[in-house]
Order: sequence, then structure tokens, then C-alpha cells
Amino acid sequence: MKKILLAAAVCSAVAGPASAQSTTTVYGLINIGLVYSKSDVAPTRWGVDPGGWWGSRLGFRGSEDLGNGLSVIYQLENGFSPDTGTAGQSGRIFGRQSWVGLKGDFGTVRFGRTWTPSYCLLTDVIDPFEDGMSGAAESFFGRNIYAAIDIRTQNAIFYAKQVGGLKGEVSYAFGETAGNTSANRQISGAFTYTVGRLKVAYGYQNNNDANGSGAAKLRFVGGNYDFGVAKLHFGLDRQQTDAAGLAPVDASDLLVGLTIPAGGGRILASYNRLNDRSVRNADTAQYAIGYTYALSKRTSLFTSIGHIDPNNANRADWGIRHSF
Repeated sequence: MKKILLAAAVCSAVAGPASAQSTTTVYGLINIGLVYSKSDVAPTRWGVDPGGWWGSRLGFRGSEDLGNGLSVIYQLENGFSPDTGTAGQSGRIFGRQSWVGLKGDFGTVRFGRTWTPSYCLLTDVIDPFEDGMSGAAESFFGRNIYAAIDIRTQNAIFYAKQVGGLKGEVSYAFGETAGNTSANRQISGAFTYTVGRLKVAYGYQNNNDANGSGAAKLRFVGGNYDFGVAKLHFGLDRQQTDAAGLAPVDASDLLVGLTIPAGGGRILASYNRLNDRSVRNADTAQYAIGYTYALSKRTSLFTSIGHIDPNNANRADWGIRHSF
């Protein structure tokens, strides 16, 4: 009996520190709101829609300390539509994110599926409307990739490293086409440099088509400057597409935006101007304004209104977002 108790005590002593070095967090976000839309080419529509200001999700993230500054990290994230209860991302179990990697002094290496580095740069640095609101820039800024193809990449390797104020991340997604390493291959890069209140950014995205003979390409520069009373956002992109199955694109987009603290919340405003060189008289512009208000650290209200010319397209949303 004493031997059994001694063995149990030894096992507990060994297992205790090991389990303490590993952490797992369950988290989520529910985002839903009332949406209105109308244009010269589409009738008036009212509805209760998901999204609005970042998408709803349920996820798991964690890490394990391996010692000597090295850690294993992972994240699994499911997307869903709270208005219907259905799965997002074409029904994938973990369609938002699914990856595992290593983190150390060398930087961070991840393998799997998640947002492209360039899209994160757009939402985190350049666009005051971030992701999903009526005024969000993704349908203009880089729309030949983000609106026409996807904002995520899979079967990919990601590498990130920060040195002082310089931070960079690159990704390489294998097309996984036997006999053709160029087919469906995707390359993305995002670089930021922060000095004082100024943050400047450069993004790159290249998505090859199924033959590997054409591609949708995006390059942009931008950033933001925090004046204290307001944050100025700016960006300029160049979009080119000769990929099979997609309409040819040769365009550039200018974005100017503001984030202004006001009334315990934030006023958001932006202007996008798309100059389309590939189709005559296809230039478009978007004007947007919005407001977010935090009821608590986890719950916020939001509203945004976007107007697009020349089709006189209008979209507005009023919603609530809760994280847990």
C-alpha cells in the first residue's frame, strides 16, 4: 500500500509542473445586426444579418512551454451565422482558423489555414472600419483578391518576426497540384514599421490561377498616424489580374480615413476612390461613416453607413457585438 501511495505521489509531482506549462483558452464572439441595402440595380432589402463588425466565432487557442524560450502554439476557430445558426466558411468545422506552430527567439512559424498577412494589414492598420462593416474597404482596396477570391489562405506556411519597430510576416500556400508547383500557389507579405505615433505599412499578395499561367496580384502602401484627438488612416494600392476564370483587372485604389474618439466611443469615416483602367468608365467611389460604442469591455454597439457611386448603392447596419 505504501508503494502504491509513493508511486501516486511521484506521478502527481511529475504531472503537476508539466500540466502547468500548457494552457488552453476557449473564446468566442457573437455579432449580429439589422441591415438595410438599396441601389439603382437592386431593390430595397431589410434583414437581420451576421457579421457587421468582425464575424461570429467559437475558438480554442493555446500554448505549451517547451523550455529554452520555445513554445508550441495553436488555434482552432469555427465561424457561424448567429441569425440562422449555420456554419460559415462553406461549412468547414474550423473554417476561420486552423493552425499549429512554434514560437521562439527566431520568430513564429505556423502551418495551416488563417487570414493572409496582407489582409490583416488592411484591417488592423489601414482601414478604420476594420472588417465587415458597411464602410469596410475590402470591396475596394484589393477587391480583385479579397472580394473576388478569399481573405484566407490554406495549406500554408507562415513566418513572422519583429525586430524593434519593424514587424514582418510572410506566407506561402502550396497549390498542391501534382506536376505543377505554380498552380493555385499563393504568396503573401505584410510589413509594418512603427516610430512614435506613425505606423507605415507595405502589403503584397499573389494568387496564381489553377493553371499557374496567370495570377491576381495586389501591392499596397499605407499606414496611420495618431494625433491624439484623431487617427488618420491612408492607403494606396495597385491591383492586376490576368488569372483564368476572373475578369481582367488593372486598377488602383486610394483610401483616406479617420478614427475620432467621441462620446465614449469612436467615430469612423473613410473615402475610397477606385480608378479602373481595365474597363472604360468603371471608376467607383465609396463614402462611409460609422460609430462604435463600448457598453463594457466585452459588449459594443455599432452602426455604419456606406454609399457607393455610380450605382447609387447604399448600405447601413446597426448591431451588437459580444465577446467571451
